[in-house]
Amino acid sequence: MGKRGHGEGTVYRNRGKWAGALTVGFNAAGEQQRRYVSGATRRDVLDKLDELRRQRDAGHLITSTRGMTVEEYFADWAVGTIAHQVAIGDLRESTADNYLDIADRLIVPYLGRHRLEELKPVHLREWLATLRGTTNSRGRPFASRTVQLAHAILRRALNDALRDELVTRNVALLVKSGRVTSPTIAPLRPEELKALLAEAPNDRLHALWLLLVSLGLRRGEALGLHWDDIDFEARTLSVRRSLQRRRTQERTPSGRRRGHLVEVETKTAASVRKVALPDVLVEVLLRHREQQSVERASADVWVEPQLVFTTHLGTWLDPQNVYGFWHDLCDRAGVRRCRPHDLRHTAASVLLMQGADMRTVMEVLGHSRMATTSDLYTHVLDEVKVDAAHRMDAFIRGLAGERRTDGGGSRPAGQRWSL
Repeated sequence: MGKRGHGEGTVYRNRGKWAGALTVGFNAAGEQQRRYVSGATRRDVLDKLDELRRQRDAGHLITSTRGMTVEEYFADWAVGTIAHQVAIGDLRESTADNYLDIADRLIVPYLGRHRLEELKPVHLREWLATLRGTTNSRGRPFASRTVQLAHAILRRALNDALRDELVTRNVALLVKSGRVTSPTIAPLRPEELKALLAEAPNDRLHALWLLLVSLGLRRGEALGLHWDDIDFEARTLSVRRSLQRRRTQERTPSGRRRGHLVEVETKTAASVRKVALPDVLVEVLLRHREQQSVERASADVWVEPQLVFTTHLGTWLDPQNVYGFWHDLCDRAGVRRCRPHDLRHTAASVLLMQGADMRTVMEVLGHSRMATTSDLYTHVLDEVKVDAAHRMDAFIRGLAGERRTDGGGSRPAGQRWSL
């Protein structure tokens, strides 16, 4: 076979195998950038070089990433691929921010030194094992969900590299991240909720706690409410936005990026919703508005008059501070400390036990899929089924003129979850 022409690449033997190289461009320093291929036969290599040459001549192969490290790739990924996906609406800005933060803390420090094209499954297995044995800034081991999320972000980044023809395979697909232990959902028990509702009227954020347990809003959705989101005449509330902490480039002593509060779009399109207000919540919200007016009149500064829930200066309530306020209320009520998010689970549980159908609960919570709602509250559905069985038993026995003599199970037929 004749000698290949200039720019068509070279073919040679390497360690007993056929290999080839093709110049695809030049870097900023004027150095040649080459792509390398290999094959079982000389013909295989020639075919691969011809394909590379066609891609190069069509402008699809400008430079080579030979020698690029994982750290260098993630830097380019952040300002290139991720920024583009945010710009065209394929990725939420808050989600992109979370991806980059996890990459910065959990991927690059461990894998950054490796060459991108030489990243192997063994490197990923060692990385995942290291993460599982590492403690976070609070001195606790990383949760299995955190490890899984780091692996998922690496997999996404390598998928983008594969589409950009920077790697020939996604090694993250060859390594499993491990099983994730789902957190146990623990809604408030009736006696706990009764104690909290008895103590809540003495709290400045009484309306917030009642709103969370009545409507099942996410914490950020509640803190992002404006007064014009509430129609007191129609007794409805519209969820249109959420309050979140967005990271900046400023670092804390532990190395994490500091953040600032911003209003963002809701979690999903289904999260934008209008819900009916219970009368008792309407009454408490009206009192809260009156109390806020008194506070605003006596304050030297009131920054955001449209906000429903604020600090004493009329600024956004920090979600982390709300966590502390909630725990203070739990302590005063003499009940176990739980998360404000558990009020959302409590709302769903109460609705189901009071006979609301699954679609209604899904829409009230703002879930995009009914499967999400049913998977989260399977344990409640089991209780609903038992309650339904008791009701059917009572109905049939009533028709037959019979009465139960065995106590009727854990709850009398027809009795609902009540305080």
